Amino acid sequence: MGSASQTWWVRIAAGLLLVAALGATLSACAPQSAHSSAQANAARALGAFGALLPLTTTPTSTTTVTSTLTPSVTPSVTPVTPSIGPDGPPAPPPDIAATAVELYDATSGKTLYALAPDTSLPMASTTKIMTAVVALTYGKLDQQITVGPDTVAIEDGGTSVAGLQLGEKLSLRELLYCLMLPSGDDAAIAIADGVAGSQASFVALMNLEAGLLGLSHTHYANPHGLDAPDHFTSVSDLVRLTQYAMKSPTFAKIVATPSMTLPATATHHEFILANTNELLQTEPFAYGGAIGVKTGFTGPAGYCLVFMAQRPSGVLIGAVLGDATYDGRFTDATALLNWAYAALSPTATPTATP
Repeated sequence: MGSASQTWWVRIAAGLLLVAALGATLSACAPQSAHSSAQANAARALGAFGALLPLTTTPTSTTTVTSTLTPSVTPSVTPVTPSIGPDGPPAPPPDIAATAVELYDATSGKTLYALAPDTSLPMASTTKIMTAVVALTYGKLDQQITVGPDTVAIEDGGTSVAGLQLGEKLSLRELLYCLMLPSGDDAAIAIADGVAGSQASFVALMNLEAGLLGLSHTHYANPHGLDAPDHFTSVSDLVRLTQYAMKSPTFAKIVATPSMTLPATATHHEFILANTNELLQTEPFAYGGAIGVKTGFTGPAGYCLVFMAQRPSGVLIGAVLGDATYDGRFTDATALLNWAYAALSPTATPTATP
């Protein structure tokens, strides 16, 4: 055969190999719905190469392009409904009376329930969580702080106070108990003056910490939580702040304390302090596993509560703002905790049958 014929056969062989490779590639890359189309395209291309054969040449065999791709099978997914305990669908969340609520599972990192979580609202004495955080960050627990005139000026009978007296000296540690247990507005002012030199400087530190923690729906105007135009937070920010604050062993110990007595010293009188968080107290609101955190109340803010509980099945942090009644904040918190822990309770491991 002449050189021209050899060139034709080389071109034809190369073309056939290219078509076979192209057909296989198209079949492998295309979705299943385009599989037959890819094969048809390969066949048409093969026909085109066949047209290049000399008219006097009769092919001795027929080349068949076959895809070796095995069609994939889409698995059937059946949604699984979580159950509470051994059987039944999950219980619906309880009816909540508060204006805004969030319940967060600190163990899994999931928000379990949220109602208006990012709405900025008055926060009342839940403010004192940040007051304590700033005090622990910038102060020293053993530093002595003298009670000044602005501290006792707030003791007008219309606010919650620890009963500090002008000229007394208490350590920052003692003042933190006076702040968090009886929710002392006077202790908040004494701490602000002692740690930062003035309330204004201390509030600047509070807002600095809020920014560093990403509390985008929060702004502070004072260290105690009495109503002010630029004083607000959200339940989502309160939960985040509490999760951070509880990393401090000192903070965690203080907010979990139901009551305590600070004995009289040469610089101050005796203080008998009871925690306003009744989840830590006796019936009717005591909650098994409760470990904090802070109550609050003003007229515009309503009744507020930041709460936290720890059980073998998980650690939960929650916040309610704007409850209408004193009892409501505790019953809302209890209902949410019971609902969540019912879902989180581990089921018994089945016993193998011999």
